[in-house]
Amino acid sequence: MYRKEPLLNEVSTWIGRVLIASRFLMVTFLAFLLLGPMIRTFSREVEKPIIILAVDDSKSIINSKDSLTRKEQIKSDFEKLYNELKTDYDVRQFSFGDHVAEKIEFQFQDRLTNFTQFYNYLDVQFTNRNVGAVVMATDGLFNEGTNPVYGPARIKVPIYPIALGDSTVRKDLLIARVNHNKIAFLGNSFPLEIIIDAKQAAGSRSNLTIEEDSIVVYNRAIEISGSNFHATVPAILDAKSKGIHHYKVKLSSIEGEVTLINNQYDLFVEVVEQKQKVLVLFAAPHPDLAVLRQTLESNLNYEISVLKASEFTGRLGDYNLLVLHNIPSSTGNETALLNKINESGISTWSILGASTNIQEFNEGNFGISISQGNGQLNDAQASPVDNFSLFTVSEELLDAIKTWPPLKSPFGVYQSNTNIYTLLNQKIGIVNTSQPLLLFNEQNGRKQAVLAGEGFWRWRLTDFNDHGNHNLSQEFVLNIVQYLSVKEGRSPFKFIAKSNYKENESLIFDTQLYNQTEQLVNQPDVSVRIYNKAGKEFLFTMSKTDKAYTLNAGVFPVGNYRYKAEVKLGDKILSQQGEFSVSALQIETAMTVADHSLLHALSAQTGGAVFYPGQVDELIKKLKSNENLKSISFMHKKLEDLLKEPWFFFLLIVLISMEWFIRKRAGSY
Repeated sequence: MYRKEPLLNEVSTWIGRVLIASRFLMVTFLAFLLLGPMIRTFSREVEKPIIILAVDDSKSIINSKDSLTRKEQIKSDFEKLYNELKTDYDVRQFSFGDHVAEKIEFQFQDRLTNFTQFYNYLDVQFTNRNVGAVVMATDGLFNEGTNPVYGPARIKVPIYPIALGDSTVRKDLLIARVNHNKIAFLGNSFPLEIIIDAKQAAGSRSNLTIEEDSIVVYNRAIEISGSNFHATVPAILDAKSKGIHHYKVKLSSIEGEVTLINNQYDLFVEVVEQKQKVLVLFAAPHPDLAVLRQTLESNLNYEISVLKASEFTGRLGDYNLLVLHNIPSSTGNETALLNKINESGISTWSILGASTNIQEFNEGNFGISISQGNGQLNDAQASPVDNFSLFTVSEELLDAIKTWPPLKSPFGVYQSNTNIYTLLNQKIGIVNTSQPLLLFNEQNGRKQAVLAGEGFWRWRLTDFNDHGNHNLSQEFVLNIVQYLSVKEGRSPFKFIAKSNYKENESLIFDTQLYNQTEQLVNQPDVSVRIYNKAGKEFLFTMSKTDKAYTLNAGVFPVGNYRYKAEVKLGDKILSQQGEFSVSALQIETAMTVADHSLLHALSAQTGGAVFYPGQVDELIKKLKSNENLKSISFMHKKLEDLLKEPWFFFLLIVLISMEWFIRKRAGSY
């Protein structure tokens, strides 16, 4: 017993020291954590070279008698390409035509070919990536967007075209296109221009007819002279009844034609009663005014007058719509004009900008006011708002407008004086705000729109640069003008549809339903029946959005259709009826000769080479011998909170457990 006491004392002393050390470590750890420690980590990533395989999925690729053989050859070649390259390279597959898909579909049903859209897609998806080559199977024909030769500058990688189609000129007679107005006026005659081409068909004879409901309304014999025949045939038709008229332009076949698909052309003409008159008043000359004039003058449904506000002496009642550009202005006195506008009840579209007198605008009863402004302007980019229901806006326009240049918008706080419908909000820099850029409202039957920014002339230029036409920028202006200029009787049930859709375009309809207190409601179900020309019925139920209804009925075949929408509100059944047409896209079938010269120019410009179907082995050898197709190594440096590291958490648990265990053993607990 005498010998145990020193040993126990020594053990007790040792345990005490351990407890003190453990507690010290705990306190030190906790103090260390208060400093917010960070840990720096390094990781290495190796990226294989990316090879993009793309196939033109448009109809022109298989527009020949041996279409099945061509289709199988393309499919076989690309399957071999993928299998041979996937081990050493990151192989991505795409198809393109009127849309871009991240897979190769081998359907060859797209009705347009747009290289620009494909280039833009690659530019967005693969910027600053290790892209080594693009293998593109196509016939070189395009009918939308800019010339493919000028597009790859942004991608900066070699392009290896696989030349599809037949560049041999064969015997063919075709309707290249028909120039016509989409709108005609009741009781008038309207012209058509039919462009006829014939190749290797000298001495042949054909008959040109125009039919409506299987009744021939125009007939003319066509004598083909020369092996490269081109003729423009004028025709005059009568607009005898309102509505949408479907005409078929046909050429009788000649012996030995390579294809008969392009011998027919479908067109639709809407016959209306009168033009809508639009008056544009401005404070000072501006490029926006030219866009308004060009857009509205290109549509026969509108008659436009553009005048300086101080020079206008006419009657506002003579017009269906008034467009005010920077009116009221900071340099003029338009108080009397604004009073006349309010008294007349005319619908208005106000475009605000640098010279707008914001204080006077706020007093003009336009449905919105801007406060706390200092006369400065913001660069406001358009940000589309979901569930807009006043009229239908195409997905293509909504996607494009996000990337178009910003407008010059008055700085300030925007407050609505009434119920407004916002189509576009302002995006300032990278921040999406709730400040409206384009809004609509209706007061006492008077429709109003406010575009809180000037400079949409840049949108027209960007649209042409991206797509080779002004279709989307014109749609933007025409949608606004059409909604504002049409006077409607106040109906609790409003069904919104376009009069014409393309055959590759989904049928989209929108509906608004108002209760007796003029509030938007969407509790009852809305049914839509669509009837084709044969009387077959297609029944749909509209989907409910925030306060309205929408319907995507999908893609319908070419033809004329009627619709009837119904809803039961209380004890009443409300209905709307109308008609629309689906127009054919016949551009792809009109071209039968592949453009391989364009593919040679494209490959020469980018440092690639042209190959043909069946030359896949040579192409694989070419790609594998390209020394520029190398893997790239990236070193990533990352700072992270030390508390997020799992080992640190477990170390803390171990220290706490150690102190508890020692205290337990020592009898401290």
